[in-house]
Amino acid sequence: MNVNRVKYSYAVKITDEQFTLASGEIIQQTARVTFRDVNKNIIERRKYGVTDIDKLYTDINDGKNIDISNQYIKNFSSTKYRKLFKIKSEKYIDLINFSAHDSIFEADRLVDFSFCNFIGEKAIFSDCHFGLGNLSFKNSKFGDFNVDFSNTSYSEGNNIFQYVQFGTGKVSFENASFINGNISYINTSFGDGNVTFKNVNFGNGDVTFSFSSFGKGSVMFDRCRFNGLSVDFSKVEFGTGRVYFRRVDFGDAEVSFREIEHHGSDKINFRRAKFGNRSITFEDSLFGGSDVLFDETEFKKGSVSFLNIEANSLSFSKCLLSNYIDFRVKKCDSINLSNSIIRDIIDFKPGIAPVELNTLYLQGVRLLGKVFISWDENKAYELIENQKNTSLKEKAEQFRILKEDFRDSGNYNDEDKAYVYFKRYELRTLYAKKRKENKINKFLYLPLVIFQKLILDLMGLYATSPIRVLISILIANVIYSFIYISFLASKIGHISCIDDGMSILDKFLNSFYFSSITFFTIGYGECVPTGVLKILAPIEGFTGVFLMSYFTVAFVRKILR
Repeated sequence: MNVNRVKYSYAVKITDEQFTLASGEIIQQTARVTFRDVNKNIIERRKYGVTDIDKLYTDINDGKNIDISNQYIKNFSSTKYRKLFKIKSEKYIDLINFSAHDSIFEADRLVDFSFCNFIGEKAIFSDCHFGLGNLSFKNSKFGDFNVDFSNTSYSEGNNIFQYVQFGTGKVSFENASFINGNISYINTSFGDGNVTFKNVNFGNGDVTFSFSSFGKGSVMFDRCRFNGLSVDFSKVEFGTGRVYFRRVDFGDAEVSFREIEHHGSDKINFRRAKFGNRSITFEDSLFGGSDVLFDETEFKKGSVSFLNIEANSLSFSKCLLSNYIDFRVKKCDSINLSNSIIRDIIDFKPGIAPVELNTLYLQGVRLLGKVFISWDENKAYELIENQKNTSLKEKAEQFRILKEDFRDSGNYNDEDKAYVYFKRYELRTLYAKKRKENKINKFLYLPLVIFQKLILDLMGLYATSPIRVLISILIANVIYSFIYISFLASKIGHISCIDDGMSILDKFLNSFYFSSITFFTIGYGECVPTGVLKILAPIEGFTGVFLMSYFTVAFVRKILR
């Protein structure tokens, strides 16, 4: 919508010139109306027939079809109508087959359609302009037919659609434009038809849809624009159809979708929307089995909260996240942050409430801020392992991101755990890549894989566990001791400090002693190997040097942090 073409102001001049309606009916007066845009430039000049308001009231009372299209209506009021015909307050007024296409309504105080009952086959307000005065459709009812408010425009007053009940037909406010007044759809029931607010400019006023309900049809707010300080969809009940907020510009409004409910399994789409510098909340909302999409959405500095929500999934792919986002969801199968730039804090860490999340996608993330997450409480390994559509390389990259984030926040134990899985997936990625390049590589790179899995991983968790290295050292000594005893029993080799007349216990103790001084490269000289043991002993010496170095690295790494 071109904002400069919105009807920001207008001027009316009433003349005694006759005006002929499309039906052939002649009206005795003509309204010459000049519309201007925000820059006071003339948009268009139009002529309208001037409605005789008393005749209109009489036609309504007589139960006639009401067609006031292409007319200028001043001070229409259902309240005055009731007083005129002595009808009790809040009793519904029947408007049959109502049509006001391309008309102008204005009033000194209020254009009043409250407690009107639109019946018949249609209700048309398309291309209308609601000018001077406030507008109220409070407590009105519409039958099971299409209701058309498309291309309507609204001037400075407040616009009240509270407690309105729409039927099963389509409801359209497409291309409507508001200016400065507040807009209220509180407790409005939109029925089971499709509802569209596509391409609506909601102007500079506050917009409230709280406690409204939508039925089985789709709900579309595509390309809407909000310029006020508040946009409130709290406690709105969406039906089973799809919900679209694509490319919506929320301006700098404080936005609330708190405690909304969606009863379907279709998507709720906020793709390429724009949020501003005030808070946005979806707290305690129930999205059920729905996927909620925020892909390529722009967030500024306003904090965003999804605390205690339930949804099938949340997707923030390719977003610029420059704000604090609370992802402490009550229940959600997956959250996708792939290829996004994180500049502030993303919070998953349980605190005031538990977090039930099965999968987290971080591939391609540029982490310039922080991710508050706990390896154990959030089950971070499962969050990445559960991914179904990511490669080994992408999983490795995500563990690396977590590892660096844990390091920067001082969570060194969690950093070690993430680092181990990063190295494991990195190894799997390399081996899978080499096997894909050449079948022979399956055998050429197998020793490298075995070495890393056995020595680097199993014995020391990639230098993150000095205790495990110490245990591996003890186990290695025991294993070498049994090897020496078996060789001695087979007469393959001999150790000078072990005699055949010794008991089995003494042989084992001496073998363990020889293994230890060889492993730690002490070599007192009283125990000398012969035969094949001359080859095995240097191998154990190298093993000892390697594992002691490995222990030193792991120990120093722990101490320095």
